Amino acid sequence: MSRPGTLAVAVVGCGQIADAHLNAIRSAPGARTVAVCDQYSDLARQAAERFGVPATFTDFDRLLAHVRPDVVHITTPPQTHAALACQALAAGAHVYVEKPFTVDEVEAERVCRTARAAARLVCAGHDHLFDPCWVECRERVAAGEVGRVVHVDSVMGYDLSGPFGRVMFAEPGHWLHRLPGGLFHNNISHAVCKVIDLVPDERPAVWATWFGDPGRSGPPTELRVVLRWPQVTANVLFTCAARPVQRVVRVCGTRRTLEVDFDGRLIRTYRPVGAPGPFAKLAIPFQDLKQAARALTRNAWRLLRSDLHYFAGMNRLVREFYDAIRGRTEIPIRERDVLRVAAVMDQVFAACRRPGKPVRAAAIRERATTDRRPVARVRT
Repeated sequence: MSRPGTLAVAVVGCGQIADAHLNAIRSAPGARTVAVCDQYSDLARQAAERFGVPATFTDFDRLLAHVRPDVVHITTPPQTHAALACQALAAGAHVYVEKPFTVDEVEAERVCRTARAAARLVCAGHDHLFDPCWVECRERVAAGEVGRVVHVDSVMGYDLSGPFGRVMFAEPGHWLHRLPGGLFHNNISHAVCKVIDLVPDERPAVWATWFGDPGRSGPPTELRVVLRWPQVTANVLFTCAARPVQRVVRVCGTRRTLEVDFDGRLIRTYRPVGAPGPFAKLAIPFQDLKQAARALTRNAWRLLRSDLHYFAGMNRLVREFYDAIRGRTEIPIRERDVLRVAAVMDQVFAACRRPGKPVRAAAIRERATTDRRPVARVRT
C-alpha cells in the first residue's frame, strides 16, 4: 500500500482530533496514511474520503492483520489508549498516542514496558512542547537567559461553548465523565508537561482543588494546582470562566522572566530596567512595543509562507517521531518525562479529593497498584 521507504501509518479513532493527526501525517515527508479505523463505520469512511485514505476498518484486529502498519496513531478516548497501544506494539508497529497518554501512571508504565519488549518506539502526544514559541523558550532557558528557574505559571483556558464542550455537557454518558479527572483529565497534560519540561527534579508535592461554575450545574470546570519541588514552585490554572481564553506560560528566573503566549505566538521578556524613577514608566512600555512589533513581523511572514498553524507543534512532533523511527534522531519525548507527567496528573486528581492536604506520588502509586483490576481488551 505504500511506496518502498515510506512509513505506512494507520489512525485508530476518527473523532475530532483525528483530522489534526491526518494533516500532520500528510505533511510529514516519507509517510502515508494507509488505513483508518473507528467502531462507527460512517466516521471511518468520512475521514478516509476527506484525506484520500485507501482502507477503512471497524475492527482494530483486522486492521493490524491486513495492513501491518509501520506506525499507529491512537486518537480514541483515553480509557482505551493503554490496551490499543499495547496491541499495536505487540503487532510490530510504532505508536503515537494522543494526550492524555493513558488514564494513570500504572497504565503508562505498562505501555512503556510493552514498547521496550517489542523493540518499538512509543510517543506521547505532548505537542505543545514542539510549538515554535515553546521551542524558543526552552532554548533561551537552556542558554541561561532567565538564570535559575524559580517558578512557573501554566495557564490553560477552555471554552465550554465550543463544539466539544457543548457535546460533553449535553451527554451525561460521555466518556469524558468517566475519567478520574473528568474534563481536566483530557486537557491538563498540556499544562503539566510544560512545567515538567523545565524542572529536572522527579516528583513534587501537590496541592489541588476543583470546583464548578456557580451559574452552571454539572461536573467541576475550574481547577487550581500548586506544585512544589525543593527549589522550584509552579501553579497550574485550568479555567473555563476566565476571558479571554488563554494558553500562557510564565517562567520566572533569577535574571529575568519569559512569558509565552501560545495563541499570539509571542514571547514577552521581562528584564530589570536600569532607568531611574519615572523613566522606567517609559522604558517598560517601550520594551513591550519593540517585542510586539518583532512578533507581529515574524508572524506576518509566517502567514505569507502558509506556516502559521494551530497544530504546528503536532506537525513537528510527528516529523521528529518518524525521524526517530528511522534511526536519525532520539525519541522526541523521553519515557521518563511521559511517566512524570502521568504521575503528577495522578497526584492532582488525588489531591482534589483530599482538599488542603499535599499528595506525593509514592502513595498514589501504592494505591493504584493495589486497586488495579485486569483491563479488558479493547476493540474499536
